[in-house]
Amino acid sequence: MHDTLGRQVHFSPPHIAPSVAPSTVVENFTVNAFPPNKLGLSTYSSTPSKTLTYAYHGTAASMENRPARNHAQDFADFIESKGAAISPVAGAFFGRNSRMAKDRFHWMFPPDKDERVASLLAWIQSVSYGLGSFGLHKFLQTRERGALIVNADYRPSKSPNEPAFDWLTFPELQKTMDRTLQESVAFYDPSALVVVFVFLPSKSGNSLAIWRRKIAVPNNVRLAYQAQITQAIDSLSRDYSVHVDEIPPPKSEPPSPPKKRKWWKLWLST
Repeated sequence: MHDTLGRQVHFSPPHIAPSVAPSTVVENFTVNAFPPNKLGLSTYSSTPSKTLTYAYHGTAASMENRPARNHAQDFADFIESKGAAISPVAGAFFGRNSRMAKDRFHWMFPPDKDERVASLLAWIQSVSYGLGSFGLHKFLQTRERGALIVNADYRPSKSPNEPAFDWLTFPELQKTMDRTLQESVAFYDPSALVVVFVFLPSKSGNSLAIWRRKIAVPNNVRLAYQAQITQAIDSLSRDYSVHVDEIPPPKSEPPSPPKKRKWWKLWLST
């Protein structure tokens, strides 16, 4: 695969990674609006899952057995990898292989060149309602700006048909030394948006291609938790420092043109 600068990076074929940390298993996703693919992200059953209910809530899709709204059901459930999806590429993610961030993170690869990435991005869009609710829940839980991270090449062994998410807060993203990752999280409104990063490791695990998506927080969920959101936002830091491992050289200013002497000074000098 080549990015827009012509750089080539080889990515590993799809596989189901073993779970090195316990995962929170929920119902199988049933996304009838999204056809089956190589990733197996669409599973069909006679009973709609809770996540599908949230994904279609407020749309024209007809859902049977819609759960009654209560405090416990305001946030859809998604699998969390508990760090297992990131640990195989921790060197690339957090710079432990002594490489610069620009050599570890590749932002310009077209997502449609890999079936795993293209399918996962389409799936994320199809469950955006539930994912927006889930991301808000993680923000309220940690009381810190952050982002949902998902490895396109990882599936938990106990639930191989579903992607697994991790929530990384801004202080954790600072350790990556990547400017785009940090600025994406430092300046977004957590009451309105959820930032999602999808990444695909290279075969060596020393670098990764990465894509960013922004998911809207559902209006009804935001209004229902407005008091908690306001309290969490008030406790946020007012100053977010972006850590980088390479400071770009200052732009050289063009030399100023010579000052023109006024005609009377020129006349006096003759």
